[in-house]
Amino acid sequence: MFSIALVGHVDHGKSTLIGRLLYDTNSLPEGKIDEIKKTCEALGKNFEFAYVVDALEEERKNQMTIETSQTFFKTQKREYALIDAPGHKEFIKNMVTGASQADASILIVDVKEGVKEQTRRHAYLLKFLDALPVIVCINKMDLVNYSEKEYLKAKKEIEDYLKLIGIKPIAIIPISAYAGDNVVKKSKNMPWYDGLTLTEVLDSLDIKSKREETLFFVQEKYKDIYLGNLLSGSIKRHQKLFVLPENKEVEVGRIVYGENEVEEVKAPKAIGITCNKELRRGNLLVKDPNQFHISRKINAVVFVLSDKIKKNESYTLRLLTQETIFRVRKIREKIDIDTLERKEAKELKELDAGIIEIETEKPLAFTKSVKEVSRFVILKKGKILAGGKII
Repeated sequence: MFSIALVGHVDHGKSTLIGRLLYDTNSLPEGKIDEIKKTCEALGKNFEFAYVVDALEEERKNQMTIETSQTFFKTQKREYALIDAPGHKEFIKNMVTGASQADASILIVDVKEGVKEQTRRHAYLLKFLDALPVIVCINKMDLVNYSEKEYLKAKKEIEDYLKLIGIKPIAIIPISAYAGDNVVKKSKNMPWYDGLTLTEVLDSLDIKSKREETLFFVQEKYKDIYLGNLLSGSIKRHQKLFVLPENKEVEVGRIVYGENEVEEVKAPKAIGITCNKELRRGNLLVKDPNQFHISRKINAVVFVLSDKIKKNESYTLRLLTQETIFRVRKIREKIDIDTLERKEAKELKELDAGIIEIETEKPLAFTKSVKEVSRFVILKKGKILAGGKII
């Protein structure tokens, strides 16, 4: 199943797009549309697809079939989990702490309003979180009479900003989520657009794990079994692996998956293993330790969620299950997300982005080539202050 992050400025049409995708792909529970239509008629309102999302939210509150943070739809090719990002704080906290991992993203832009504050912030966060590739949907084309001129104007504005932050969208699609143009069905109202519909672009994505490297991280010990997650690669019984950050060699004994012992398991899986040497929470087990860095001095880009980050202050860093105290040695610069101007700063406040130099109490094992092992969260007294990415 592919996970798709849906982001964009408030009222640019995210809820309507979700409703349209669910409806046009026949992914709604039977009778749901009729139920919503009757409710709208009783309230004297016109039916809108945004109400579909409202109805699903009610189901979520009642702990029914739809999960809290995701909405599911399917095409003839595969199933998708759509992660709606209601606001900047919720989005960054949710994504950085690993509540959901996006394989790709949809950035929605109102053709009349163009690039707004949250458009820029969400786009920056997509780059920050490596939630790529990015598909841009220029929405509400019906409100400008499907004008190619208005589309090209909005297209240039968003392209210019994305270029500044290093994002090259794989498609920029003119759509009307309300009317259904170019979402699932090809629009007859925009003959000047000869590209793919949104679902055709999604179905064309070939997102496969490029990592064959074995990567297992230890969460806890239960009796003689070390429980954790196999993020990539595979583990075999009697296989020799290296434990990081200690960089010592171990041999895998038993492998437990579910209630069964197996000879081999492939990622992604939550498993248990035994080893001929003692492990601890936070250890990474890898096949090739030369692919990883072990250091106490780190440069990182951070995004502050709450409070502030100050030079020479101590905080807690959590990367997967590795956890250590660190001190901010230097704030190299603050990044203005709107203008991308870089400035000197003595501290980073809420919603600021910046580049910092830190020194940890304990060595960390990481690799910049794997996003799960280069991202971290910063905490103070158990409260998450910021998300970070090693650079």
